This record gives sequence, structure tokens and C-alpha cells, in this order.
Amino acid sequence: MVACDHGDVPALRERAQQAWSEVQSLYRQRADKVPQLVEAVRRQAPAEREVLNEVMAARDEVIAILNADGFIAEPERFRHYEEAQHRLTAALATLDDAAERYPELTGDTHFATQLAEFLRLEDRLVVARSDLISAVRAHNQELRGFPDGWVAAILNPDARPLTAFARAQLERPSTHSPR
Repeated sequence: MVACDHGDVPALRERAQQAWSEVQSLYRQRADKVPQLVEAVRRQAPAEREVLNEVMAARDEVIAILNADGFIAEPERFRHYEEAQHRLTAALATLDDAAERYPELTGDTHFATQLAEFLRLEDRLVVARSDLISAVRAHNQELRGFPDGWVAAILNPDARPLTAFARAQLERPSTHSPR
């Protein structure tokens, strides 16, 4: 029991919490960039009003959840958050499809700049989500391992697996995002 490093569990939990903070920060940045993309498309493709409204509605739902406190601790609210992120991703894919129908958008330097920034952010989000999944997995495995799990249970009885993360399907977002 002396050889077990009981300090790993709090450190791994802290790592998972830091990874989650990074994911949340990137999701917020993503949501903040959506209006710029929508406006760039609106200037060149005003007929796509329905698609643009759908994207903004999905974005507004995500922002409302991001501004709520404690949703990560409540599985139902966390599931709603996850679904809102998926709806935003789907709406962005629809926006991408709409943008492809307007060749004048490809020549718009403002749109190209906005799109490049957005795609860099999407790439960072993929990495951050992967880091989060790894951190949660390491934390949960440490709690289940022998003898570390027993030692952690004795020395830190409040230590629990990160079930909200484990239940969430934090898979890689669709690679079919705006060009």
C-alpha cells in the first residue's frame, strides 16, 4: 500500500478538469466565430436566410448552455449540451453546403479569412477533445486499478469516476465543416 501513489487520482482529476476547461473555451470561441461566418455568407447569399437562421438558432442554444453554471455535474443537462453542440455542427455543415452553391463566396477574401480562422479553431477543438477523453480515461482507470483504486478509495473516499464524461459521446466532430 505504501508503494501506491495515492496522489495520482487528484492529479488526474485536475488534468481532466483542465482538459474540460480547454474544450469549453474552444467551444465558446467556436460559437463566437459563428456570427462572423454567417454574416459573410449573408452578404453573398441572402437567399439562404433559412439556413443562416438555423445556424444562429443552434449557436444561441449553445451559448445559453455555456453561460449556465454547473451543467457538467448534471447528466441530463450535460446530454442537452452535447446535443446542442451536435445541432450546431449539423447546422454548420448545412451552411457549408449552402456556401458551395455560391462561387462568389470563394472569391470573397473576408469570407476566406473567416473560414480559415474557423477551420484552425475546429482543428484545435479536435485535439482538445482527444486530450479530454484521454484524461478522463486515465482518471477512471486509476480509480478502477488494483491496488491504486483501493488506496484512492481509502485516502480519498469522495473520488468517483467522471461518469458525465464517460457517458457523453465526445467523438470527433464532423470533418464536414464549413470549407
